[in-house]
Amino acid sequence: MRLRVRARFIAFVCLLLGLLGKAAPAGLGVFYSRSFDLPIPADTSATRGWMDDAVIEVPDHHTIVDLDVAVSLNHANVFDLQLLLTSPSGTTVVLNMYDPFSEYFEGADYCNTIFDDEALNSIRDGTAPFEGRFRPLDPAGLAAFDGEDAFGLWRLRIYDAYYMDTGSLESFGLIITTMSDIATVPAPAPTATVLVLLGLGCLGWVRRF
Repeated sequence: MRLRVRARFIAFVCLLLGLLGKAAPAGLGVFYSRSFDLPIPADTSATRGWMDDAVIEVPDHHTIVDLDVAVSLNHANVFDLQLLLTSPSGTTVVLNMYDPFSEYFEGADYCNTIFDDEALNSIRDGTAPFEGRFRPLDPAGLAAFDGEDAFGLWRLRIYDAYYMDTGSLESFGLIITTMSDIATVPAPAPTATVLVLLGLGCLGWVRRF
């Protein structure tokens, strides 16, 4: 009787997780972020030019397997902006910028925007304020940082290429998946479909028991 109750409970959990589309979590990585209040550009009276670099110091040694970048900023017209990320090793990736002759649009802000190589859509497919996850503009993507040591100073550099509009950087962060994160996941998590089938199969076995 006790075995039957335990088996029925396991089957129910598998079925519930499957129906909810849940799976066992994989490595979550490490997250470093800072809040800022940096004018864009640094000289707002000029309304054109570089922002002072936003710097995050990673105090630990991590070999990068995957990197995502979070950015929040306000700016009256983000078409004007060029966003670049530079690692402690000196590698630079262009997160976003626009061609003034063919890509002009009007729109404000980046709102909790995540640059992620695995995102479904490119940043080119998004519209301001770019809420959600997007692949960066650079063809190499954030994979350009793979294999580097994350230790040191990371710089988010923003250039305001046109006059009139200004803004400020609110925050930026690094989500780093490391070798140790990968090592803690012994096998892929079961998909929702597998969990549903497993739950139904177990329930059938319990009925026959």
